[in-house]
Amino acid sequence: MSSELDLSPRDHGAEPSGGPRRSIRNKVIGGIVALALAFVLYQGLTNARVFFLNVDEAIEQRDDLGERTFRMQGTVVSQETDSVDGPLLFTVAYNDATAQIRHVGPEPSDLFDLGEPVVVEGHWAGDVFESDQIIVKHDESYVEDNPARLDYELDAQ
Repeated sequence: MSSELDLSPRDHGAEPSGGPRRSIRNKVIGGIVALALAFVLYQGLTNARVFFLNVDEAIEQRDDLGERTFRMQGTVVSQETDSVDGPLLFTVAYNDATAQIRHVGPEPSDLFDLGEPVVVEGHWAGDVFESDQIIVKHDESYVEDNPARLDYELDAQ
């Protein structure tokens, strides 16, 4: 019983299943998905951005900034309280402008002191800047002043 196998192509009609309407619908859906992804990406990038301003610039732009989170740079010129349980209150200055800071975040490092440059992250609440993060800037004198700490870190590696 030998039967031959027919391998000739079959004609299923001139148009693929669904026709041109399906092609247009797929393009519209793809366009909507692309726009949605672009919108989500734009929102993520603009909301993740944190501004960095000097004290004088932040005071000048206070009304425009509103309650938006940004970083402010200045030098600690006074510290009103050493409260263990309450917020840390201090003043920073830059270019003859001063700002009152109310810090409610984690305790700053041992480098936090009068005369030290800091960057605080937070937002304006009226005339007071409410901070939830303090970054203490330091220069090479840290290595000179703390050689034991540096040796300890190198030994740990």
